[in-house]
Amino acid sequence: MDHPAHQETILCFGAHPDDVEMAMGGTVAALVAAGHTVHLVDLTRGELGTHGDAATRAAEAAEAARILGVDRRTLDHPDGGVRDTLEGRHQIVRILREVRPSLVFAPYPYSRAGSIDGRANVDHLATGLLVREATKLSRFRRLMPELAPHTIRRLFYYMLPDDVRPSYVVDVSAHEATLRAAIEAYASQMAISRGGRPILEVLMAVRQVQGLRIGAALGESLRCEDALGGAAESLLQV
Repeated sequence: MDHPAHQETILCFGAHPDDVEMAMGGTVAALVAAGHTVHLVDLTRGELGTHGDAATRAAEAAEAARILGVDRRTLDHPDGGVRDTLEGRHQIVRILREVRPSLVFAPYPYSRAGSIDGRANVDHLATGLLVREATKLSRFRRLMPELAPHTIRRLFYYMLPDDVRPSYVVDVSAHEATLRAAIEAYASQMAISRGGRPILEVLMAVRQVQGLRIGAALGESLRCEDALGGAAESLLQV
């Protein structure tokens, strides 16, 4: 496979192991396949989850990372207790300055869906806010002067609520096999169901619906708060 002349570094944040894979694993697979370097950061170990314990989920996360071909690290925030604090923002700033990504991905921080909708999980919302504010602080030269400031190119949110229109839908059709394998690596979580349907079936159905937006078999929706733009020729590529 031909790789781009200029390879980028991408950083994806999730509140729990499996968040990134279940919500945007196809996008990660596509970026890696294109030759870019992708790092995943889980803020918690997912120790409060109904299915599986922290050790099990850590092993599953490592296997999913191997399948996707990404680097992964886990922070020490408590599951169910992620908060948007100054200390947490500074922790994320340090990671941003060490990794120096061009693109950053995080859960959408404003969802107010019902309690059974995982997109409104308090940890997801707090993670999105932490990352959002940290990307701003990362530019400040007087903060952590031992690490060079870093400005990202773009922050994209995943896990969008149904009433939020995406800024961009990634065609992940060509990466279905890798996507499925990465999700299924979380064997403990495959016991989850929605409306009597297995979680993997639900997750793929969501991607089928998003794919319809762009005429693709499978799509993953992203939201950016900044305007997306560029040269006129780029209109022919979106």
